[in-house]
Amino acid sequence: MVEEKKESPRVIKNTPLQKHSLLQRKRKLRLTSFQKKKIILVSVFTIVLAAFFIGLKYIPTEAISNLGDKLPLPLFTAIIGLVDGFNPCNIFILTLLMSLLLTESHSRKRILVVSLSFIAVVYVFYFFFMTAWLNIFKYLGFINPLRIGIAILAVIAGLINMKELFFFRKGVTLMIQDRYVPIVKRKIRDFAKKFSKGHLLALVGSSMILAVFSSLVELPCTAGFPIIYTGILTSHAISGLGHYAYIALYNFFYVLPLLTIMFVFTISFNGKQVSKKTMEIIKFIGGSIMFLLGLLLLFAPKLILGI
Repeated sequence: MVEEKKESPRVIKNTPLQKHSLLQRKRKLRLTSFQKKKIILVSVFTIVLAAFFIGLKYIPTEAISNLGDKLPLPLFTAIIGLVDGFNPCNIFILTLLMSLLLTESHSRKRILVVSLSFIAVVYVFYFFFMTAWLNIFKYLGFINPLRIGIAILAVIAGLINMKELFFFRKGVTLMIQDRYVPIVKRKIRDFAKKFSKGHLLALVGSSMILAVFSSLVELPCTAGFPIIYTGILTSHAISGLGHYAYIALYNFFYVLPLLTIMFVFTISFNGKQVSKKTMEIIKFIGGSIMFLLGLLLLFAPKLILGI
């Protein structure tokens, strides 16, 4: 008796066209997921904004003033400094730099020294930038027209940053200008090529120059919160070098996200650039907080000024 041969199931291979169609479907699903995140973010912001105006209408002025008096300045400094530190421009430059350094060398010592020197210069640059604004505000005095001007600046800058969630780098933007992006990338790549063979001191010097250049280029991206914060800081009567101590504290929290990124990259030896979607979300959250700060300065200054 002849045994019947069972045919093995045929493996159907996807054609290039089918593969392309599958990839498009996956992209659409991912896009839908990201769109949902956008809707959630905007919904949360709308609720917070509605709660803000309802609170202004029904909470007595004295209660708002008392709440402002109870808000510790160090806590306010830490919160705003940390929010400012989650800055897509700074994070983009540092992650690009470190991802390229990790491909050129496996020396943790060299990577740590160079990255720390870069972050240290960012700290010093930002400290002097904020000090300059502080002295301007101290000279002018925190008068009502200045408060209103800072508030309007915060509202406008906040709205511009928020629109990046839907119109990334389109129209008016406070991101790094398009004409500077290729220059920054080229300088970082040139630096990375010299990294594995260059003398450590020379690399530290080059890293500091790169940090100064990138800090100048990204000023429009980072200037909003320092101006708002130094204006608010001026309104507090602090003796001696107290104002500068608060700026130093602010800057510590400002570079804290950068330090965290540096240590994670160095320990894991796994470098990855920040994605466009992440930058959009960071910009929206930072813009929302800036926008709300502007509204507080306009409609409820006693809540954050303590005056």
